[in-house]
Amino acid sequence: MKPKGLLFAASLLAIPCLHVAAQSSFPSPDAILYDSKHKEPKSGVELQGNAIIIRSGVGTPSTINALAFSRDNSLLVAGKDFGRVVIWRTANGSFLRAIDTGQGIVNAVAISPDNQLIATAGQQDQSILIWNVADGKLARSIKIGNPPVHSLVFGLDGATLVGAENGPFTFVFDASTGSEVAKYPGEWSPVISADDRTMITTLKDRIIVRDTQSWKVQKELPRPTKSAGPLALDTHADSYIYGDPFDDHSFVSVRLSTGELYASQRFGKLPKWNPSEGGFAAFDPGSGLVFGHSGGRLWVWNVQDGRTCTSQILYSESGSLSSDGSMMAGGLDNSIMAADKARPGVALWRTSTILKACGMQTQSTR
Repeated sequence: MKPKGLLFAASLLAIPCLHVAAQSSFPSPDAILYDSKHKEPKSGVELQGNAIIIRSGVGTPSTINALAFSRDNSLLVAGKDFGRVVIWRTANGSFLRAIDTGQGIVNAVAISPDNQLIATAGQQDQSILIWNVADGKLARSIKIGNPPVHSLVFGLDGATLVGAENGPFTFVFDASTGSEVAKYPGEWSPVISADDRTMITTLKDRIIVRDTQSWKVQKELPRPTKSAGPLALDTHADSYIYGDPFDDHSFVSVRLSTGELYASQRFGKLPKWNPSEGGFAAFDPGSGLVFGHSGGRLWVWNVQDGRTCTSQILYSESGSLSSDGSMMAGGLDNSIMAADKARPGVALWRTSTILKACGMQTQSTR
C-alpha cells in the first residue's frame, strides 16, 4: 500500500492537534481539513450551568456525520448537520466546495467513480439528491418515501447507487436515471466488496450474499448473533467483519464461504460499536488489517494476531478509509464535552503513519 498524491501543505502539517492519550500509540494526524468560513446556525446542544440542553431535532454545526473518499483518493466529502456537505482536495488539504442540500442532518454521502457526482441523503428530505461536483448544482432527485437513508455507495462503474434505510430496507438505483434496479425489504447493512462483485446484507436470521452483476443470491449464511451487522467484506480473504453492540467482543471476523467464526484470532477488543451512532470498518486490501471507527475513536486491528491500536476520543462518529487503504479520515467535533476546544474539522492520516506509530507494519503492505 503506497501513499498516492498525498502532498500536504506545510501550514497544515504545522497545526498542533490531538494530543495522544497515554494508553494509545495512535499518532497525530498528517493534516486537518477545515470548512470554509460561513455563518453557522445556533447549535442544538448547549451547556447551561452544569446541565446539557439538547433541542430535539436540531443539529450542531460542527458535527460531521459521514465521510467518503473518491475512488482515486483525490477528494474527500463530508456530510454535516444543517444540510451542509463539504468537499476537499486531499493532495493539499484545500477546500473545494460546500453544498447546501436542505436535507437537515446529512446521514450519508458518496462520490461517483469519475468524481463528477456526489449523492447525499438526510433526515429532512426523504430523497436521495445527486449533485454536480463542478458547480455544486443539483443534477437529479431520487424519491424514496421511506425512513431516512443512512448509507450510500456508488458501484465501481458508476452505473448503480446502493443504499439502505433504517426501515430496514436495501435498494439499488440506476445512478444516471434514478430508476429502481432492485429493492430488498427486510434487509439492511449492505456492504460491497472492493472489487464491486459481491454484496452482503442481513435479514433477521440470515446473512445474504449477492452477485452485484445480476443481483442474484449466491448463498445464505446463518446470522452469527441476533444483533450482528455486517461492516466490512473481503472476498479474496474469504472474510467479513460484523459488529455487535451487545457482545463483549464488538467486532468479529467470519469466514465468508461457510459462515463460521474463525477458530482463532477472530475478535477485535475495540471500542464498542453502536449502530445508532454511526461508525465503520473497512479492510485494507491484502494486508490482514482492518481500519475502523467506533465509540468516538479511530482504530486499526490486525485480525491475524489480534493486535489493536486506538486513537484518543474524537467526539465524532464519522470515519473513512480510502479504497486503496493509503489514507484514513476521521471527523473532529468541537464538542462541549471535549477537553481541548480545537477548531472542528476532519483529521487526515497516511495509514503508513498510523502503522509505524502503532508498530503494526506488515510485509504485504509496507
